[in-house]
Amino acid sequence: MVASLRWGPGGAISRMTEAERSDGHTLLLYAQDSKGMGHITRALTIARHVLAAHPDSVAYITTESPITGDFPLPARCEFIPLPTHLSSGPLPKTEAQDELFNQHLSDNRARTLHDIATGLAPDLVIVDHEPLGHKGEFRDGLFALKAKSPDTKFVFGMRDIMDDPVRIRAKWRALGVYDAFETLYDGIAVYGSPNLYDVAEAYAIPPSVHAKLHYCGFVVREHTAVDPQVLRHLYRVPRDGPLVVATVGSGRDGYPVLGAVQGAIERLQARRRDVRAILVTGPFMPEEQRAILQSRATPTMRVVPRADNFQLMAAADAIVGMGGYNSVCEALSVARPLVIVPRATHKVEQQIRAEILASRGLARCVHPRDLSGENLAVALEWALSRDRADHARLVREIVPSFDGATRLTAYLDQWLGGNGQSGRFAFEGLSSAGSPS
Repeated sequence: MVASLRWGPGGAISRMTEAERSDGHTLLLYAQDSKGMGHITRALTIARHVLAAHPDSVAYITTESPITGDFPLPARCEFIPLPTHLSSGPLPKTEAQDELFNQHLSDNRARTLHDIATGLAPDLVIVDHEPLGHKGEFRDGLFALKAKSPDTKFVFGMRDIMDDPVRIRAKWRALGVYDAFETLYDGIAVYGSPNLYDVAEAYAIPPSVHAKLHYCGFVVREHTAVDPQVLRHLYRVPRDGPLVVATVGSGRDGYPVLGAVQGAIERLQARRRDVRAILVTGPFMPEEQRAILQSRATPTMRVVPRADNFQLMAAADAIVGMGGYNSVCEALSVARPLVIVPRATHKVEQQIRAEILASRGLARCVHPRDLSGENLAVALEWALSRDRADHARLVREIVPSFDGATRLTAYLDQWLGGNGQSGRFAFEGLSSAGSPS
């Protein structure tokens, strides 16, 4: 048997008694995801690897994602939903009501997370992206768990590029994150490579914490290999000619990018009639925007609402994406030339990532303000003209491996037990502490 959740009065979680539990470990993963799919995808990838290495253990993923039903769960893994706007009654009608409602929702989520953490009393907690939860919503729960269960271990899992470093430093100071690194967390797992981005320098992580830093490399989900011709037949794309695949993650704000891709493909096809394209809108794109894209689709430029983007990338000759961590890592792992159109918001994470990869020759970056005219078509011509073998060699020189989930699992063995040895999870050129060896 494995442990499972038991809901007590008021929805609080109580952990099963030791007699009812398995001899394995209980893991709790926090995946902050309300409008996208990246965090929950990464949490599931990590859970699969850890549970495969520890077959007597069980994992719970707490998230506010509204599309958890779209993700197949590994054995011995469950989702714990967090309160969302849609699950908290009628939406507010005025600005004042909205402010009160958001505070009420935030307080409700904090209480829920507190109950989940202290009731479950897991052996290991992995917090993704936000060290204390979204806007600090998990702070009280994490510290209450540490006080109640001193043997629980805490690991912060961070993608290498978070946002503008100045903004991250100010945010972390205001929320008390640096103190949490000192007093709460046992480890900080970096899902990236110091060859591309030094998180200690970027985010002013104190030297006293550096020993907790561990670079795992890029975390990329598994995908099933499919014959490219089978995929072309599935999406009714002609078997001949180079294939461009364009994805925009969840699609919530991806319409301008895919609209520009359609224009660029039309320009390319005027010069190269053999170019083919598949555009994936994602589950959150508004229906009216999807309909506009669909109205411009052709037999050689398909528009689909959903797909296994990783499989499509493996079959592509060139990829267009918005610069999110997961989609970029997947494109790099299959060694396809990449054109990145970073998200145009106050957050500059995607722009930083795009510019770093472009500076290394792995991608071309087209800013959203430059989408009109020939810019995107020229970037796509660069991608289609790349020699695939040469590009693959360049990727491997800069990013030696994409087995971050495996390396993370070995790193966690120091707290979960198992066969992990320090040599197995030291990233190339690094000690397990994350500094040059």
